Amino acid sequence: MTSASPPPENAQPAHFSKLHVGVLLWMRDPRRTPVRVLSVSEDTASFTVEVRAFEDIGAQWTFPLRQADKFLCAPDTPAHSAAIIVARQSACDQFDQPLRVPVDTENRTTSLSKLNTLTQQARDWLHNTGHHPTPDQPLDSFSAFQDPTALTNWLSLHEVANLETDFATHYISNPHAGETIKAHRLALADLGLCPFEGRILRDTAELTGPNSLAHRQRHILARLAFLRAAFDLLGQTHLQLYRVIYSDEPLTPPRTTGFVSTTFSREVALRFLKDGHSKRHAALYWQHVPVTRLFMTHLETPQMRRRYEESEALLLWDQHARLF
Repeated sequence: MTSASPPPENAQPAHFSKLHVGVLLWMRDPRRTPVRVLSVSEDTASFTVEVRAFEDIGAQWTFPLRQADKFLCAPDTPAHSAAIIVARQSACDQFDQPLRVPVDTENRTTSLSKLNTLTQQARDWLHNTGHHPTPDQPLDSFSAFQDPTALTNWLSLHEVANLETDFATHYISNPHAGETIKAHRLALADLGLCPFEGRILRDTAELTGPNSLAHRQRHILARLAFLRAAFDLLGQTHLQLYRVIYSDEPLTPPRTTGFVSTTFSREVALRFLKDGHSKRHAALYWQHVPVTRLFMTHLETPQMRRRYEESEALLLWDQHARLF
């Protein structure tokens, strides 16, 4: 069986008892993305896989052991011994603890004040470094977006350029793999910008040293300020964005996940809608979204353009948004 082979017809949902290094699995996505298990860690109750096909070939993704059933495995995949299964279940129980961080209104007020000041600083910085848009200029031709050093230089001033690379790489490859995105969601919650609902962090290294909560908060505010300033210079207050969702369960508004993925392109949205044809429910939504919700877009983010043509815009979750 080659690494890109489809799963056998009688493939079964995987279980952490069948996670062996080297075992081939298939994600339960429409394309049945093939992956191979690289490692299993009881210390963090997680397992790491390598993607074996499609755009993300070679990428390494880490998931909680309890999410093994997001994959399919061959029916003859052997199970581990009872002792290993018990140890893995114990590890899962240790980290399977819910965590909810509501919005602190005082923190939110402080953060928004900092963001307003930082946005004005970013606007002045863009102007002083030669980024002067012309009237009715297309978004993708604005020099602050065309010049890949603009965002990098701005973030370097705030000592968060490395965090930018880490966040963008993880989010574009798979936002649900690993805990980099979860750590940023916790930083959002501490800032009072979005509530957090999920489980406790499994990997404490995601909030230490250069990944500390303070560094992540500085990255979030600096990035939001850059985009707000850039679109302010362009005279843009709202953007028409699209989002597609599909599921075998009835569709609901986005969960409290901190970030919401959308696209500028109707054509891309229609392609996503086609990807969900095998599901029982699917929908394409569009709305005019205030630029103040923008956290990351394909316009200024090279990771979104290197292997993908999805014209993506990543938004902050908004509890008042009826669609997304």
